[in-house]
Amino acid sequence: MSGDQLFQEQLRTAPARPGCYMFRGQDDEVLYVGKALDLRKRVQVYRREGADGRARFASLLEKAHCAEFFVTDNEREAILLEDGLVKQHQPPMNILLKDDKSFLLLNIDTTHQWPRLSLSRRQRQNSGKFFGPYPSATAARRTKRLLMQAFGIRDCSDHTINNRTRACLKYSIGMCSGPCVGAVDAGEYASAVAAAEAVLNGDVAGRIEMERKRMATASAKLEYEIAMRCRDRALALEALSAPQKVRLAEALDFDVIGIDVRGYFAILNYREGDWVHTIRGHQPLVEEHAEAVAALISAAYRSTTAEIPPRILVPALPEAAGSLADWLSELAGHKVSIVAPSRGEKRALVRMAESNARSQRGETGSASWPVVAQRLADMTLLPPPAVVDCIDVSHLQGEHRVASKVRFIEGRAERSQYRRYLVGGGTGNDDYAAMQEVVGRVLARAKEDGLADLIVLDGGRLQLDAGLTSCTAHGLDAPLVALAKARKGRGPVAAEERLFIPSKPTPLVLDRGTPERLFLERIRDEAHRFALAYHRSRRENLRLVLEDVPGVGPAKRKILLTWCKGNLDQLRDCCASEIAELAGIDLPLAERLQAHLRQVMP
Repeated sequence: MSGDQLFQEQLRTAPARPGCYMFRGQDDEVLYVGKALDLRKRVQVYRREGADGRARFASLLEKAHCAEFFVTDNEREAILLEDGLVKQHQPPMNILLKDDKSFLLLNIDTTHQWPRLSLSRRQRQNSGKFFGPYPSATAARRTKRLLMQAFGIRDCSDHTINNRTRACLKYSIGMCSGPCVGAVDAGEYASAVAAAEAVLNGDVAGRIEMERKRMATASAKLEYEIAMRCRDRALALEALSAPQKVRLAEALDFDVIGIDVRGYFAILNYREGDWVHTIRGHQPLVEEHAEAVAALISAAYRSTTAEIPPRILVPALPEAAGSLADWLSELAGHKVSIVAPSRGEKRALVRMAESNARSQRGETGSASWPVVAQRLADMTLLPPPAVVDCIDVSHLQGEHRVASKVRFIEGRAERSQYRRYLVGGGTGNDDYAAMQEVVGRVLARAKEDGLADLIVLDGGRLQLDAGLTSCTAHGLDAPLVALAKARKGRGPVAAEERLFIPSKPTPLVLDRGTPERLFLERIRDEAHRFALAYHRSRRENLRLVLEDVPGVGPAKRKILLTWCKGNLDQLRDCCASEIAELAGIDLPLAERLQAHLRQVMP
């Protein structure tokens, strides 16, 4: 694969997640850094000749040789990461963010008897505690104002507080507790500072709820100005409650390791609390997860040029973690610890590293089909499939019962072989009988359409049994499985996608992020989409048929469709007097209606 083909393939299979992208030239120099809420959607513009029409981006595409992606959990982290990467690499195609100006931090200067709240762009030693950074200056300033309103912490300079003889305006409007004039004692002020620090550390859920209740109460009393202020405070607190994992409050050096189930790995390097670099790669995953971590650590830090930080965060602790840490400490010349965090910020960092590891093989269809097919074969105990069908039965409160069958060939949708079905008269809630009927109709057309190598039924064990009953009736041994959707709140097993296989008494729980789960979810969602589209078209057609009858408006159409449950044949063939018994419909109208239906539906 040539360099240009590789670059285009990397763009095509970019992760559909928030984060940053980095384009490098042939000599590995960084040409451009950008951010996106959805990386895959954003970088597709670079697949077009001339990019988005700007001359400098057309020039960028001529020089770009490869793309690198950094996955974050939200847009806020992407903004901060972009700022750090641009300042670190100084890419020639970037214009903004290349100066030394940083995002705002909140500082509580605890070195003074009366701690002061202020904004700063740099963390200074011996200047108290810093929180942030905040990618939005507006959010930072609003947060400062909110904290002053809620806790009365001063923001005036030490010179001002030491020389003031009477309270300032901020005391009068409730934004300061007035320590300068003795309006608050030291213990009460210290408690207010501690509460503000708790809010800045993320303990804000209760206060957000309180502000929302105040907003609702004020709104009910038509006190809209008070409600608006409560809303603004809640929004500022929500901005505080969204933690970011790109720049940490603690200026520590450490690495974070993430490994995905296919052996892709990512090592995030944090230096002085900033995410500065990512090492990516792939290793054969033949060991258990924890031992794969040990093998990766041994390989990654064996080189004498490797920088070994004092702490390494891992998803699972190897058995020989102690010996491994001793070996690393000897290599590094300082103590090294290996930690597998189970909760909190450090655990979130490990999850983000795992997301970056998975992003190398992309989402859903970016893993090669032979890999997906082999994984499906290993699970179902069938040969690797090339053609996969998915069947979904759908209805609207028991009415307009339809079904769909979609077909994917080597991982790609083959829309010319999609099929849709009207099931059992179109009404009823018996999904199992409906699935049995549809599978039977699919098998009956196997000679014309061909029988798929794997047929996925949307549902659980009962749907699978219904499908197997049809197979027995047709004398065919079709390769059926059933995919049950994850259901929250129904236990740890039901909370995940499950695959029911005829030869196994219990379902297989599909691991998140694996190629086979992503493929099965995609084909199931496509079958569901196709069925819903059929629903909409049928309902629209029924409405259009009745629209042409003089004297039948929206209200009467609704009455008629509810009575016949969407079956216009019943309206056409029943006695006109039965229709005339419905509210608002007389016998002449019923006869005109039936005459129209016999004309358009002979």
